[in-house]
Amino acid sequence: MTRPAVITEPAAALDALAGLADDFARVAVARDKEGTAPFAEVAALRATGILPALVDREFGGGGLDWHTVFEGLRPVIRADAGLGHVFAYHFVNSWRLQLNEYQPRIDDLQRELAARHLFWGGAGNPRDAGLELTPVAGGGFTVTGRKFFATGAQVADRVTASGTRVDTGEKLAIVIDATGPGVVHHDDWENIGQRLSASGSVSFHAAAVPEEHVLGYGEQSGPKYKPYSSLSILLFQLALDHLHVGLAEGALEAASQYVVSTTKPWSTSGLARAVDDPYIRELIGELTAATRAADALTWRATDALVAAADKRWALTDAERGEVAVEIAAAKVVSTRTVLDVTSRLFELTGARATGEAYGYDRFWRNARTITLHDPVAYKAQEVGDNALTGAYPEPSGYS
Repeated sequence: MTRPAVITEPAAALDALAGLADDFARVAVARDKEGTAPFAEVAALRATGILPALVDREFGGGGLDWHTVFEGLRPVIRADAGLGHVFAYHFVNSWRLQLNEYQPRIDDLQRELAARHLFWGGAGNPRDAGLELTPVAGGGFTVTGRKFFATGAQVADRVTASGTRVDTGEKLAIVIDATGPGVVHHDDWENIGQRLSASGSVSFHAAAVPEEHVLGYGEQSGPKYKPYSSLSILLFQLALDHLHVGLAEGALEAASQYVVSTTKPWSTSGLARAVDDPYIRELIGELTAATRAADALTWRATDALVAAADKRWALTDAERGEVAVEIAAAKVVSTRTVLDVTSRLFELTGARATGEAYGYDRFWRNARTITLHDPVAYKAQEVGDNALTGAYPEPSGYS
C-alpha cells in the first residue's frame, strides 16, 4: 500500500483539513442520520498525511504544533462535530505517549505512527472499572476488562489505556492493538448526538500487551506523580473547549446562510428582507459576540497549555494549576455559549428550518451530548476556588 507523504507545513495542514471539511459538510445531514462509525472518514484523514502531525521530525513526523492542529480541526468541527471529536482524540491520544516514563518505547511508537500513519483511539474512561493486567512469562501482559465511551477505539489502529497489575496492584500506562485478537468493539454508540464520534464501548478478553507497549506508571497522583505526566487530562478538556466553540461557529454559519437565503420577514415587520429585521440582527449579534468571547478564552487556554507542555518534566504544580484554571474557565463559558447558540438558532431561522432536510437539530444534539462529558458545574467550582483562595484543581481523571 502506498503511504501518503507526511504533512510538515502548517499551511498544507490547514488546506488539507479545510478540504476534508468541505466534503464532510456536503453529506453531514445524511451521515448524521446513518450514524455509522467513520471508517471512510478516518481513511480520508489518513490519506492527507496529517496523522503524524505532532510527531517530531526526527522520528519522521510533521513536527507541527497544537495551534496548527486545533486551527485545522475547527472547519471539521463546524461541518460535523462527531468527526471533529474523533479526529481531535487521535491527536490527543498519540501525543500523550510522551508523558510516560519509558522513553525508548515512546520513541519507537512515534516512529511507527509516522511510518505507518496509524490512527489512535482511547479506552480510558476514568469512571469505568479498571482494566486488569496479568503478567505473561517472558514479558508483557494480557489485558481484560471493558471500557465504555471509548472514543475512536472502533476505528483505531492503536488504543491508549491504563491497567492495574493483578499481582502487585501497580497501575501502568499501556498501548493495545485495536484490531488484535481478544479486542471486541461493540458498535453500540446510539446516542442522540456526536453520532460519528465512534464513542461506543470496547472490551478486552486476554488481549496481548507486549513488553514494548508498556509505558510505565500511569497514575495521576501518588509517589510517581509529576505535573507534566498529568497534562493529557487537561489536553482532553481543552479539546472539548475547541469542540464547543467550533459547534457554535458551525451553527451560526448555518443560521446566517438560512436567514440570508430563505427566511421570510415577519408579516407585521414592514420589512422586505429578514436580514433587515432588528430582532434578528440583535440576536445574531449577541450570539456571535458570545461565541467570539468563548473562542478568545479557548485560545488563551491553548497558549497556556502549549507553554506548560514546552517545560516538560520541569513543569511545576503551580504552573500546571494555572493551566487547569484557564481551561476550566474556557469550558464554563464555551458550554453555556454552545448550548445557547444551538438552541436559539431556530429563533433566527423560523419554523420551516426545523424540517429534517436541513438537519439543524444536529447542532443542538451534538452540543447537548458533548457538553455532558463531565459536569461543567465542577469546572465553575474550580475557577471559583482559585478566585477565592488561590487553590488549584486537584489532578484527577477530569481536571
